[in-house]
Amino acid sequence: MSALAVFQILVALTALQRLLELLHSRRNLAKLSRAARPADSSGNWSALVALQVAWLGASALEPWLRGSVAQPALFALGAALFLAGEALRCWCIVSLGSWWNARAHVDPELRVVSQGPYRWIRHPNYLGVLLELVGLPLAGGAWWTLALLAPPHVCVLLRRIRGEDRLLFALPGYAAAMGHKGALVPRFARR
Repeated sequence: MSALAVFQILVALTALQRLLELLHSRRNLAKLSRAARPADSSGNWSALVALQVAWLGASALEPWLRGSVAQPALFALGAALFLAGEALRCWCIVSLGSWWNARAHVDPELRVVSQGPYRWIRHPNYLGVLLELVGLPLAGGAWWTLALLAPPHVCVLLRRIRGEDRLLFALPGYAAAMGHKGALVPRFARR
């Protein structure tokens, strides 16, 4: 099987995973209290969904049109970044349990989660998304996809992080447990 075929299967599996995550998210959202609030606007959510669809489609289309993926070293680097992002996001979903949802709704009844990757940073799920966002096009040699879709993704994610922080820091105990941690990168200085 060619590297291009393997890459196309990886993109297809990623799309399937995203759909399954949306179903899982819907179940978790149904369990939240009526007081749960979204971290971002419906417009920001729609932009994120559109960007994710465009990212997956373009990541598959660009190498297919060219007939090849990135050179072996870049393919390996991209695949490693992508798989690290996948692993981190899965760890987040498991760590948050029924509180995890793709819509970033924050329930005032939320208990502060500080285990798993949340031991080191406040938003490891978004770090995972960023690793995937760079890794998949890098592995496929999808340079236009990376150049055109990474910047708007970053803007949408930063808007979401700001909104999520606003809601989370209003929760009792959150600031004490998580306020000293970086949003996407661990802070190694003492408290």
